[in-house]
Order: sequence, then C-alpha cells, then structure tokens
Amino acid sequence: MRGPTDPDLRAATAALLATDADFVVIGGFAVIANDYVRATEDVDLLIPDDPDNDARLDRALLSVGAAWDEGRPFNAGELTDRDHSRLHSDAGRLDLLREGTAPLDFATVSFNALAADLGDGPFKVAGLESLVAFKRLAGRPRDRNDLAELELIHGPLPHVDVPGLDRPT
Repeated sequence: MRGPTDPDLRAATAALLATDADFVVIGGFAVIANDYVRATEDVDLLIPDDPDNDARLDRALLSVGAAWDEGRPFNAGELTDRDHSRLHSDAGRLDLLREGTAPLDFATVSFNALAADLGDGPFKVAGLESLVAFKRLAGRPRDRNDLAELELIHGPLPHVDVPGLDRPT
C-alpha cells in the first residue's frame, strides 16, 4: 500500500465521520486552525478510551487502507489497549493518541474544541487551551516553536496545569 506523501485531513476526517467515530484533531492541523499556518507531516487525532468507538475507528482505518509504520496491514481490534497508534494510510500518516487525564482527557478537549467542516460534516479541532497543554507536554523543539509563534499571534497563552508536567500524576 502506498499512501500520499502529504497528509489529507479531509480524507481522514471524511472516513471517520462516515463511521460516526469520536475524535478531535490535534497536532499540526490544530496549530493551523489556531492561526499559525505551517507544514505538518501527519493527521494527529485524540480518541476517547471507548471500545465502541474503537470499533468505529477500525472501520474508518480499514476504509483508508491503514497499515502500521512497519508496513504490516492494520486489522480490526488492534487499537484496543493502545495509548498511541501510528499508521500509514491513503489519507497519509495518522497518529491516534488515546485520551489522558484532565485536562487532556477527551471530554475536556472536545468541550473546548473549535468546530470545523471540510465539506463532509462537522468535526472538532483542539482549541488553543488544549493545544497549548499538548504542546507543553510534548516539549519537542517544534512544539516550543509552535508555542512561540502562537504567542506572537494571540498574546499570552492560556495555561492549565498538566499532569506529569505541572503536578504529579
């Protein structure tokens, strides 16, 4: 299976919406939605810890020809008990991150999310508060740069305590 080089947010979200899967777009596309336009290599998604939703995600992933990074085809049921799944697909690279504890739990991120629609139906994209929390937790050079650019655009960024970073887990 050979997927496109560039991530295709519309193809990814259309597949997820077609199966009624719950997800919030995070990562680079959320940075873009929060006004800092930059390149991204994948579609990052926050997913709830929910077996029924995992079954809907399975159908969506199969519909876009998902395969694991090492090239092994994705099979239904393989998301179960995985905190992070990195797949290649016809929609580009997909990174699925299982929800964490508040404020990075699915309910909080979803509640604070922006609304988006690329023509296939509405979906959610991480709002600035959640995005800042994810970026602070990841702490990679690209994340620190995203935070600096977002601060230039928005002024002082919102701050919420993040488990494992600002308080013990």
